[in-house]
Amino acid sequence: MKKIGVVLGLFLFSFVLAACNNTNETDSAEETPSNNEADSEEDGDETDSNNPEEDAASDKNPVENEEENNHSDNEAEEQDYTEEQVSGDYLIHAEWLDGTDLLLYFTRTADEMTREERIHQSLMESDPSQRDLFSATTNFEVDGTAVNLYYNEEDDLSMASTESAMFWEALNEIGFRYGLDEFNLFNQDGERGLTFAENHWQDPVEIEQEPNRGYYVMSPEETERGEHTYISGAVAGEEISAEDGELFDFGQTIEAMATTTNDNGSYHSGIYEGLEIEEAEVDGNQAMVTYHINEEAEPTQQEREDFEQVLQLTALDFQVEELQLVNETDQVISTYPLLNEAGDNNGTAEEDDNQSEDTSNANEQEENGITEEDATKNVFDYVDEHSDTNREDVKAMVQDDEDEEGYYTVQAFVFSGEEGEAQMTNTIGWYLVDKETGEVKEKEL
Repeated sequence: MKKIGVVLGLFLFSFVLAACNNTNETDSAEETPSNNEADSEEDGDETDSNNPEEDAASDKNPVENEEENNHSDNEAEEQDYTEEQVSGDYLIHAEWLDGTDLLLYFTRTADEMTREERIHQSLMESDPSQRDLFSATTNFEVDGTAVNLYYNEEDDLSMASTESAMFWEALNEIGFRYGLDEFNLFNQDGERGLTFAENHWQDPVEIEQEPNRGYYVMSPEETERGEHTYISGAVAGEEISAEDGELFDFGQTIEAMATTTNDNGSYHSGIYEGLEIEEAEVDGNQAMVTYHINEEAEPTQQEREDFEQVLQLTALDFQVEELQLVNETDQVISTYPLLNEAGDNNGTAEEDDNQSEDTSNANEQEENGITEEDATKNVFDYVDEHSDTNREDVKAMVQDDEDEEGYYTVQAFVFSGEEGEAQMTNTIGWYLVDKETGEVKEKEL
């Protein structure tokens, strides 16, 4: 019995031991997936912690790429445009329709001309006077924004009233479109007080242009020249100002020029059919017009020229230095020089060199001798000593005289006549003043 009890005890112990082992294996098996899941979560966290940077980079790159692509596209578009600088300086001539309405002829010349020459040429071509008074000058000069006309006071300088009105209109309208703001009339000796067209001209005269906006194309059969000329909006009676009375700005002007109120067909718009203006503005000293041409449009060469020329005339009314036309259809940017100071010099390079040399000589002369101001003072003293004329009434003017090298040639004179009436110049005498010593002697005439 005792052996049987031992055997049963061993059997029970083995059973319990086996049961415990199974329990440990089960627990271990349950813990292992947990650990794996934890490891997996940690790996996932590490992966997630890297994703924001990658996502940010992923989000940023498309934007940068898009900007780079857009920049490349813009550069490609800009490179597709052809830019051209229109050569030749402009000339403007005037004529009158039925003797009353001013018309302008506009062209560009290939001739090498100074600004002074172009202005004089324009006035001579436009001269309405019977005596061709713009051509009859003894001297014609442009000094910055002023034009000086010299005439022989012994010549017949009279004009009828209608003739005179047209003469001054030509001077004002053409002068304004060359950037001039005043004119002066002198006699052959450079003296003021010239009697011209029944008036006594003592002071500078301001150039006054009739307020205007826009231009239209006159039919050739309507003009004396038989050429395409242009009539201003003001002369044609077209709308040139807003309801508040203010003149149109550049954009409004170009818009108004697209149509006309003309019923008899004597003039028409220079913006031909099929051409559409996209934008027109003045920015600083540049006027710019952007436009495109419809596919069905078939403009003639004359229509293209008229379009360009009415816009140039219009830009001149705004006193800009250049006009830029942007043709979006042909992708061409054309620049037309107008009142450009750099391109509108009065003289040539040779003349500039001569002027510099003259200035240098004058400065040297002032250092080594007497000035023009000193010369006139010496003449005043001489006249005071040798003449009975009241010194306060005496005027003096230094004249250019290349024949008298080493001397200033000075004219002393007085005005005669009542104040407010036509005054005449009475010369007291001509004098030579030594540029080194200042000695004065009477000039032999």
